[in-house]
Amino acid sequence: MNREEFEEVCQNWLNGDLSDEEFAKLQDALRASPRWRREFIRLGNLDSGLRDLVMVEAESRGVTRLPAMGFPQAGFLAMAAAITVLALVSWSLWKGPETETFAEAAPRTKGVAVITAEANAVWEEEEGPPIRKGVPLEPGTLRLTEGLAQIDFFGGASISLSGPAEIELVTRDKAVLNRGSLKADVPPAARGFEIQTGDVLLEDLGTTFGLSVDEDSTADLIVFDGEVVATGLDGKPVSLKDGEAASLMNGEARRQSVSEAGSFPDIEDVFAGSGNREELRYANWKEASLMLRSDPRLIAYYDFENLTPVSRRLKNRAPTGAEFDGGIVGARVAEGRWGGKTALDFRLEGDRVRFRIPGVFEGLTIYAWVRIDALDRNLNSLFVTDFFDEHEIHWQLSRKGALHFATSPEGPRDIGEHNRRYYSDVFWDPGKSGQWFHLATTVKMGVGGVTHYINGRPVGFSGGTQMHKPLEYLCIGEADLGNWSEPIWETALRTLNGRVDEFALFDVPLTGEEIRAIYEWGKP
Repeated sequence: MNREEFEEVCQNWLNGDLSDEEFAKLQDALRASPRWRREFIRLGNLDSGLRDLVMVEAESRGVTRLPAMGFPQAGFLAMAAAITVLALVSWSLWKGPETETFAEAAPRTKGVAVITAEANAVWEEEEGPPIRKGVPLEPGTLRLTEGLAQIDFFGGASISLSGPAEIELVTRDKAVLNRGSLKADVPPAARGFEIQTGDVLLEDLGTTFGLSVDEDSTADLIVFDGEVVATGLDGKPVSLKDGEAASLMNGEARRQSVSEAGSFPDIEDVFAGSGNREELRYANWKEASLMLRSDPRLIAYYDFENLTPVSRRLKNRAPTGAEFDGGIVGARVAEGRWGGKTALDFRLEGDRVRFRIPGVFEGLTIYAWVRIDALDRNLNSLFVTDFFDEHEIHWQLSRKGALHFATSPEGPRDIGEHNRRYYSDVFWDPGKSGQWFHLATTVKMGVGGVTHYINGRPVGFSGGTQMHKPLEYLCIGEADLGNWSEPIWETALRTLNGRVDEFALFDVPLTGEEIRAIYEWGKP
C-alpha cells in the first residue's frame, strides 16, 4: 500500500465510509508497518483536533453540535480492538532500526540552584556534575576555595558567596553555611528562604542580609533591609530588622552592634569580576587550539572562529587542509561558549554542515563542544554519514539524553542483526537546556572498543545492541554535522536543536588523559 492509498483508506475510516475490503487492508497495513501506525495516529490526532476546534467555534455561535461520525458498528468495534492492541503492545514488541520507545516521560532536572556569575572562582571539585556557571546544582556541598560566585536558588533567592567557603545546598529554598561569607537577596516571592549555621536557623522574610561564619563556627549576621528571624536551640525566635546585627554562637543569637559584623561580598562585585575570568578562559583556549592544529593524528579540526552571517564555509584547521572544509547550509552564526567566540546554531530542518571525508580508519576520536537546547527527536544528529553504508558511523544524541555511537559492517541490510549501537549513561535532562557540554567518543577495532566521555570523564553504557561483537574498520565519506541529509527511512528526521562551536576528528582513539586535557583547556 502506497501513501496515497493509505491516506485515502484512513480518510474513509475517519468519515465513517470504510468498506469491509478497505478495513481489512488498513488492519494489515497497521500490523505490518510501524511507519503506517505512526501516520495513522498522526492523522487521527489531526482529525480530532480539527473537530474539537469546529465544535468550540460552533458552540460559541450557538450552532448545533456536529453529528457523531457514522462508523459501521461492527467495523468500528473491530478497529477499536485492533488499535487498542497495537497501541499497547506493538511499540514495546517492535523497535525500528536506531529508534527507542516513546513510553518514558521526559526526565526532569534534580537541581535546586544555579551559578549565574563568577569572579576568579576556584571550586574544589569531586566526582559528579561539573561546578560551573549555568549548570544546575543538585543538593550537596560546594567548596569555594577562592574568588566570588553568585548562586541563584530556584525558589527565587540569590546569594553572593566569598571564598574560602563551604555551603550545603539542601532544597530550592534552604542552605547551610558551614564557613565563609555571603550576602543574600531575598525578594518577596522567595520569602521564607532559610539558611542554617551551626545550631541557629535563619528565616528570611523578604530582605537583604549578610552572614559570615569563621572556622570555629562563630557567625555574624547583619540585616541590611527587611527582616530576618533567628531561632536557636532554645526555640525562641529573635527578630532582626533594618540595620540590626547579631552574633550566632553556641546555638544562640545575641544582638550586637553593626560595626562588629564585618564586611560581606556584594553581587555587583561578582559581576564586575566575571568578565575578566571569561576573557582569560577564552584566551587560554585560543592558545591551546593553536597547538592542537599541528597534531598529525588529526583528520579534521574546526574551531568555528570568526564566522560571519555570510560565512558559507567552515574551515578545516588541521594539517589535512581545505579539502576537508565543510559547507554551511542554513545554520546561523551565534554566540559560542564565551562572548566574542562564534558558533553555529542548528534548529530548522535544513540546517547542517556538509562534509566529505574519505578514507578507512582503524580507530577514531570524535569530539565537539555542544549546547543542547532540546532533544526533540528520537535520535538527534551530531555527526551522521549519508544513508548508513558498510562501516560508516553515526554519532547522535538520544531523546533520553544519552550519547549514541553506531556502525554496521553490513550497512542497512538487516540492521537489527548487525548494527553495533552504544548508548552512554544518560547525562542530559531539560534542566540542562542551554548549557555547553564537551562530548567525545573514542573507537578502536575489536570488542569493547567504544568509550564515551562527557565533560572529560568516561561514562558507562545505558544500553545498546550487538555490543559483544567486534568492530571492524570505520568510514565516513559524505556526512552532516547537525543533520542527516540522506536517511535510510523517509520519516527519519534528526535535526539537532542547539549549537556547536568546536568539532574534531582524530584517526586514533585518544587516551582518557588527553580527552580530559582537551576538556579542561576548553571549558567555559
